[in-house]
Amino acid sequence: MARHLPDLAVDDHITRQFRAFYDEIVKARDRTNDSRETDPDAVANALARHLENLLELQSLESRRESTRFELENVADARYLKAALADEILLHTPWIGRERWTAHLLESALFRTNIAGDLVFSRIEELLSAREPSRRDLARLYLFALALGFQGKYRGTGEDGRLRGYREELFQFVYQRQADFSGRDRVVSERAYTSTLSHIAPRKLPTLSRWTVLFLLSAATLLAVSELLWLWQSWPVRQVLQPGAVVDASGAWQR
Repeated sequence: MARHLPDLAVDDHITRQFRAFYDEIVKARDRTNDSRETDPDAVANALARHLENLLELQSLESRRESTRFELENVADARYLKAALADEILLHTPWIGRERWTAHLLESALFRTNIAGDLVFSRIEELLSAREPSRRDLARLYLFALALGFQGKYRGTGEDGRLRGYREELFQFVYQRQADFSGRDRVVSERAYTSTLSHIAPRKLPTLSRWTVLFLLSAATLLAVSELLWLWQSWPVRQVLQPGAVVDASGAWQR
């Protein structure tokens, strides 16, 4: 589940925090492979404390920078980040994976263990109300699903249901259909800022069959004429060689 967040040119506060938290989940998990600690429970406990501290620091920062109307989004984003971390650490290989159930962030921070259901209940509430002020939060749910969060649908074969959630969230957040098949649709505008679009493309000229036959014939004639010239000029070239003499019969010898 080590995936990358899509670059959709968003830079709001809770999205920046979400990106930073996800990056740290992956990096901290991977660092455990180089840890001298070999006890899975100790490694899982240390990682849990590290991520809890990061969530608390982000929460303090959000309370300072967010308005009263944004605090609900901040609280929901905090829960979603904990749920995503638990899902990643439960379903990707690392040394403390088997012990993570004893160190779930959701259990430690919220005293619950229902994220697999609650995340989708909140998604459905967002899609039902479609409040413009909640689009930033809806974007985080879209990111979480894109990163592999499946919750109660994991292992059920209901990929179509998950795809439906992603499509509806995308439409709500970006106010257009989640269709990237069109020629004019791009994932990131920044990738196209330095392209040379004003230069008309130039194609190599195409050769007809008759042109090819003419060129082959000309090359053949040149080769034949070269051979004829060598054959006819052979006696002369022999005479012109240094040290050549004429014998009694008139033949040239060296």
